[in-house]
Amino acid sequence: MKKTILHDVTGRFEPGKITMIIGPSGAGKTTMLKIVTGERLLNVKGTITINGVVQNKGMTFRKQMCYVPQQFSLLPFLTTKETLYIAARFKLDVKQSKQKIYLIVNEIADSLGLSDCLDTLANKLSGGERKRLSIGVEIITNPSVLLLDEPTSGLDSAASNQLINVLCTMAKANCTVVCAIHQPSSQMISQFDDIMVLNRGRSMYCGPRSEILNTFENAGFMCPPFYNIAEFVLEVITEQRNGDLENLYKISRNECENSKSRKKRPKNETNSSTTSKHNSDDDALTTFTSNTKQRLSMWQEQKILFLRALIHMKRDLIMTILRYGAHVIVPLLLGAVFYNFGNDAQKVISNTACLFFFLLFLFFANAMPAVQMFPMEATVFLQEHLNNWYSLRSYYSIKILTDFLLQILCSSSFLFISYYMTGQPMEFNRVLQAWSICVLITIIGQTVGILTGVAFNTELGTFLIPASSIPLLLFSGFFVKMNEISTYLQPLGFLSFFRYAFEGLMQAVYTDRPNLSCQEIYCHLRSPNEILSMMNLPTVSFHVILIILVFWIFCLHVVIYAILCWKIYYARK
Repeated sequence: MKKTILHDVTGRFEPGKITMIIGPSGAGKTTMLKIVTGERLLNVKGTITINGVVQNKGMTFRKQMCYVPQQFSLLPFLTTKETLYIAARFKLDVKQSKQKIYLIVNEIADSLGLSDCLDTLANKLSGGERKRLSIGVEIITNPSVLLLDEPTSGLDSAASNQLINVLCTMAKANCTVVCAIHQPSSQMISQFDDIMVLNRGRSMYCGPRSEILNTFENAGFMCPPFYNIAEFVLEVITEQRNGDLENLYKISRNECENSKSRKKRPKNETNSSTTSKHNSDDDALTTFTSNTKQRLSMWQEQKILFLRALIHMKRDLIMTILRYGAHVIVPLLLGAVFYNFGNDAQKVISNTACLFFFLLFLFFANAMPAVQMFPMEATVFLQEHLNNWYSLRSYYSIKILTDFLLQILCSSSFLFISYYMTGQPMEFNRVLQAWSICVLITIIGQTVGILTGVAFNTELGTFLIPASSIPLLLFSGFFVKMNEISTYLQPLGFLSFFRYAFEGLMQAVYTDRPNLSCQEIYCHLRSPNEILSMMNLPTVSFHVILIILVFWIFCLHVVIYAILCWKIYYARK
């Protein structure tokens, strides 16, 4: 079912002025701001012009617009200074020196009252400080157009006035500033130049603040003396005051059209004045686009993202230590329970269970943290990508790289400790094979966690990972041999990466190996070939197993990339 949020809205935001958008909840304020910024261009009919030029869908003008949403996500383990510095690295010219960038950062922090919390982590900031910081990262480049959705929500009156003063200063520097305000005070209203009033998707007024009461009076609505203008306007458009709203709409619309026509030059001007007009428009357009800095190369974007990722990993010390500590403590426990089982023919079944436990732990220990953490990262990515900070390719390539470093460290520590203590054959080729399987299952685990986290929310993902893994574990070849499964179910075994990982570990440990030691007169499973035959192994060669697991990883990443592309598309819809 389709719903029209905005209908026949007309208005004008002028440079050098600060405009306030007011209206009841659901009036369409946020939707209109997103359409103006270009975040939503689908299913939208109408024309948006900038300096007399129709806004194009190629986002030429979008690069000089900054939009600060009501809920602005920040990475929790970056300080205020680091957040502003990294934002400046993305937004300012690549040739800017570090000293110049820090000077800009300090000036913005001082103007927004953040100087006392420059070294405070974002997750330790108060609600008002977070709001001001979110605005600070977007005004670094002095954008030509700044759109803010309820910037004063959560701020006290002093902080709100300080913020509006900063925005007024930007407006005086020829910036077009537009704010959607929920409940502005009389003092705050006095600082705005223009007002737009939205109600049920329609523009009930758009023009100078000084003329709004006259317009409403012409429509039959009298404002009592010393009354808050915003409260009066909201009471009128929500029909708390008697009057004809359609008449108000027509009067406001006519005044808006007349204002536009007055600001246009007559068509019968002389050639010289026409030429002057075109030159003026060209100069305005050049001024608007000249500030657009050249886009950073993919390599430059990746360097900044890699720096930020390393800072985040270093600061998120508890999670990093817990994750690595689990990959050290658990193999020590395994080594104590399955000590020297690897070369004992009497304990082959238990050793097989030990090898299968390797896979279980590495998969779930990496999948569950990922599904808990990635949704927050994805929110920050979408926000920054839509504001033209960096490309999806740059972000995702660094995400894979930084995850890979920790995956190698954790899986290697787990395998070397558990492999040695459980008495598996200490031959370089076998250790290398077992290590490659453990690294690949670790990467698969974290990739599955990221996929579940980006496709679903954290709560649903926490349930889906173990629930969806049960069928894969069932066809792993450990609980039941593949040749004993019903014929029509056997093809499902080819879809289980656990099956190939388990077979790869079994081949690494038992293929082409001398007989195991046995303290009894007869041990049926003394021969490694007999052990593999009992498990109905091997079914494919070890190199094919590696190719299949790598293909699984590739397919999972393709799906994640496609979902992120879809989320970007949906965010613009």
